[in-house]
Amino acid sequence: MDYVDALVTLGRVTAEQWGLVTAEQAEQAGVNAACLGGLVQSGVLVVVGARVFQLAGAPLPPHLDIKVAWLQLEPGTPAWQRLTGNSGVISHSSACRLHGLGDLPVGTVEILAAASGTVEAGVRVRHEPRPDAAQITVVDGLPVTTVGRTISDLLHTGLDGGHVGGVVADAARLGLVDLRSLAQQVAVFAPAYGLPASASGHDLISRLLADAGERTPVPVAD
Repeated sequence: MDYVDALVTLGRVTAEQWGLVTAEQAEQAGVNAACLGGLVQSGVLVVVGARVFQLAGAPLPPHLDIKVAWLQLEPGTPAWQRLTGNSGVISHSSACRLHGLGDLPVGTVEILAAASGTVEAGVRVRHEPRPDAAQITVVDGLPVTTVGRTISDLLHTGLDGGHVGGVVADAARLGLVDLRSLAQQVAVFAPAYGLPASASGHDLISRLLADAGERTPVPVAD
């Protein structure tokens, strides 16, 4: 396959995948390693991660590090085939980034996955079963834990109340979470945040919002 044909072929893949392609996907499409290497050497393809490439001149997609890490988990499978099944799901702080919530430190990409391929430094794969379909949504073509599941995951890790409270407050302001339902979901974590065993999920939400310096109204207990 000559370079022109290879570019046309790769263009079909990248058009549905944020302008990105993995070496494995290129090979499956008929672009061998020698041709791929030539395209990189000539500057037509840019290396954006281990065995992940972008067509030169294309704008960098938002959250490039998350997309590269997610592609690396199953490099031979196109993104559009991985929204269901047992593929990895973006979670924790990375889910917050995609949902636009909170001000959690950026640096580590966090993914839930039953198994993983080769990932780079700065990627944390939590080896857990894929969440139920009701706890997964799609953001920018990526499977991501829902806001409610994301907040529960953050509480489960023991993240400080101020950061979790900021996520809760943003989610409430944006209408991305129902605080009554969330209160029922997170009540189990109340003792871990210094509240008595008898405390409710509403009490925990109030504590988290206070820790974040927020005044977002919380639901009244039924």
